[in-house]
Amino acid sequence: MVGPSSILLAMMSSGLNGNNFSFNGYLPVDKNERSKKIRKFEIHSKNNNQSQIFIETPYRNQFLFDELIKNLNNNTFLCIAKNIGSKNQKIKTLQIKDWKSKKTAIDKEPTIFIFHSDLFIF
Repeated sequence: MVGPSSILLAMMSSGLNGNNFSFNGYLPVDKNERSKKIRKFEIHSKNNNQSQIFIETPYRNQFLFDELIKNLNNNTFLCIAKNIGSKNQKIKTLQIKDWKSKKTAIDKEPTIFIFHSDLFIF
């Protein structure tokens, strides 16, 4: 189950901006509306130096991941945090261009999605 403590742990572990972030909950189910929202949140991320956090029902994880990969810019960072707080916990942050080069299957497990546009890591 995804709760406030797992969201904060994912945010802290992502390597993305933990000082300025927005929890946005679920994106629209409609594909066109979801794509519009993703692009809107990416612009907001870039303009405000803000990480954007989303959750999804486990059976729609792959759809959300695919939409993020399709709609976000190649330099945007995306963190996938699965099963936070369990022994099977996995957290990975890559740029979209790197996610695109991998065959990634997002299982039907509790997952948190975080992205940040044009983040510079030193």
